Amino acid sequence: MKQFLAILFLNLGCCLFSFAQDNAPAFPVISGTVKGIIQDSLKKEPLGYVTVILLEKGKNEPVKTTLSKDDGSFEVNNLPAKPYQLALAFVGYRNKKIDLPAFTPEKLMVDVGIMYLTTTTKQLKEVEIVTERPLVKQDIDKITYDVGADPESKNLTALDMLRKVPLITVDADDNIELKGNSNYKVLVNGKTSSLFVRNPKDVFKSMPASSIKNIEVITNPPSKYEAEGVGGIINIITNKKTMGGYNGSINIGAGQPQSYLGGAYITAKIKKFGATGNYFFNDYTSPAGRNNLFRRDAFNNQLNQVGESQYNGDYRYAGGELSYEIDTLNLLTANLGFNRGRNNNDLTQKVQNLNNTGALTQAYDRLNNGSGQWRGVDVGLDYQHTFKRNKEQIFTLSYKFNQNGDDSYSDFRVVPVLNYPESIISKTENNGKTNEQTFQADYVQPIKKQTLEVGVKSILRNSKSDYYYSDLDESSQAYIVDPTRTNNFEYQQDIYAAYTSLSLKKNKWGLRVGSRLEETRIDANFKSSGEFVKQDYFNLIPSVALSRQLKGTASLKTSYTQRIERPGLWYLNPYRNEIDPRNIFFGNPALQPAVNHAFDVSYSNFIKGSSINGSLFYNFTNESIQSFTTLNGDTAITTYGNIGKNHTVGLSLNGNVVITKKFNVNINGSASYVRLSSFLRGLPVNNEGVTANVFGYASYRLDKGWRLSANLGVNSPRITLQGTSASYSFHSFSVNKQLFKGEKGSVSFSVNSPFQKRRRWLSEINDIQFYQRQESYYVMRRFNLSFNYRFGKLQSGIARKKRGIQNDDVKSGGGQSSGTGN
Repeated sequence: MKQFLAILFLNLGCCLFSFAQDNAPAFPVISGTVKGIIQDSLKKEPLGYVTVILLEKGKNEPVKTTLSKDDGSFEVNNLPAKPYQLALAFVGYRNKKIDLPAFTPEKLMVDVGIMYLTTTTKQLKEVEIVTERPLVKQDIDKITYDVGADPESKNLTALDMLRKVPLITVDADDNIELKGNSNYKVLVNGKTSSLFVRNPKDVFKSMPASSIKNIEVITNPPSKYEAEGVGGIINIITNKKTMGGYNGSINIGAGQPQSYLGGAYITAKIKKFGATGNYFFNDYTSPAGRNNLFRRDAFNNQLNQVGESQYNGDYRYAGGELSYEIDTLNLLTANLGFNRGRNNNDLTQKVQNLNNTGALTQAYDRLNNGSGQWRGVDVGLDYQHTFKRNKEQIFTLSYKFNQNGDDSYSDFRVVPVLNYPESIISKTENNGKTNEQTFQADYVQPIKKQTLEVGVKSILRNSKSDYYYSDLDESSQAYIVDPTRTNNFEYQQDIYAAYTSLSLKKNKWGLRVGSRLEETRIDANFKSSGEFVKQDYFNLIPSVALSRQLKGTASLKTSYTQRIERPGLWYLNPYRNEIDPRNIFFGNPALQPAVNHAFDVSYSNFIKGSSINGSLFYNFTNESIQSFTTLNGDTAITTYGNIGKNHTVGLSLNGNVVITKKFNVNINGSASYVRLSSFLRGLPVNNEGVTANVFGYASYRLDKGWRLSANLGVNSPRITLQGTSASYSFHSFSVNKQLFKGEKGSVSFSVNSPFQKRRRWLSEINDIQFYQRQESYYVMRRFNLSFNYRFGKLQSGIARKKRGIQNDDVKSGGGQSSGTGN
């Protein structure tokens, strides 16, 4: 603890010392203004929305930028007394740059008068190349997929778009994995969000891809990120136009099977105030799907479960951000978000037990009717101070509050068919809520070409859940709570962290080293079972990344970091879920965190508009948290333990090739060798094999605003500790038409899997005690029609903070589930 407090006070001391230095009394400074009017050189007509850039002489970095108004006029204020150059850029016109006279106390206004721009055809050719910008970009610590550059973003969901992103796989049951691991964290604009506290695939299915600007995959996060999440981080960057005035977009769509989705966003700026807002919704109904389970024990006794299920639901999200520029050095931002979802599901299942001769010994029917609703609130406030002596020197204070609730209800009955004791009519009700508060301070100190980052952070989480299991009393026709199956708990998890990171650059070399110290305190009270969990542990997490610029635009990078596999509430809760009497689930309160070691070597290059990215990686975890299933009589019991060793070595490749100005192809693939080992019942259990996936995307641009696109993907079986899942494939086609002047509108039509109506998902367990196979079939053929329209005018930029809260911790159920439900 002393070591942790020493780092914490050292980091805070650095921040406050530099802050105090910068806010010491200073002499008054000269503040100047530049204005003028821009016109076409031939027509002598004003040019609106020309990009106006002020550059300090001898430097290429912009000091301030703005756009000319409809009458061609522009004005740039609050300029320190330095020698400047004025640069103008506009599509279809030659760029122009002039030197400006220096400001003096007697002359604080520089009026350049009328400036003329001349047309050029070369500029138009350059713009045509820019519209086909690469879909994938690789940086030192992340891979970015440019959703806005993908024409199919107009009519696909975010889940469909994830299938195209390097290192991310989406299996036939829509489960999401990052580098073959379901333990990852989803952030929205670099922050934790109540949107994704449940299983993220539900949200991605509901979210229009048009609401997303970029998807970032951070596989080896630097020390400023939380250490949790073996797989890494998926950071969703939503559409937030950086230009002022006002502008916006609306998107609506419909699909078959029945679904309706839509979204809208708007941004505006008035003087020092900026605001953005967005909203999206999705209503969906799924046709009936089949699900089967077959299990055979060592004595050849068999269990057959054959069922049919269907579901429907809706999802809503609304959010916004406000910013206020106190002055050129101080910025306040606030954000607020709400989300709500509901679903209903029905299951009809026939259950049969057969002996080793194949004779039927027991049979009954299960009828389940379930419903659920969840909701979330996000509130955040950030203060950012930029230092006068260097714009890259930044101090940030942040606060974030998240609250999410998850309520579920289920009515189910067991109807005897053969040799079953009695009819059972029961219901369950679960009410769960989690509150999370985050406090964070960050400081960035440039040292010539180097950068030092330090920070401290606290995350305080409290989760509560009340779960009731009731049986119908035949005599009174009232439901009586069964205390042996009722579960109430309270869970407190507090994390205290301090980090430091240093980035060094020399010639073509770059080096980033850092470390993060975390203390985790857990206090859980599982009231119904009478069990308590108290944990207090420290983790020191190092990270290092080395990069080298090669010839041209090629670069080579290598990195090493550690990640913590910290058990979340879902994994710790000892409550036994016995809704299905033949398949029981419960958590393990004795779980301990595990440490993952991640090594990565990557290469990237850009050649004439085309790009290639490759990554070779190796990860291993000792005492990793693994789920395992054992057989007790005719009942399968699934829980978790620190029982696994996971070794994965793999290669990921991505290429975006511009074949012609109208035709481009993207190929994304990876292959991994996975080895899992453990001990169950005192006996060794091992499983290993190769997993691979490949995804191809092609787009062809026709005349008059038409575009054709096609997708094809193939995934091999996945490797689990006790078995595998089956391979699967998918394909889709789409057509897009730009509408209206300036291509402000578009209409899109797509069809998913036209040659395959249903998708099959398969999972197998091969154990010395038993063999089990689970299958599900559901409709995957889908037709979608959508319309998008952009509106508004743009002027100056909205100021945005450069640092903020980014919570990427906690291994939760199902990859991201909060675990408050049962």
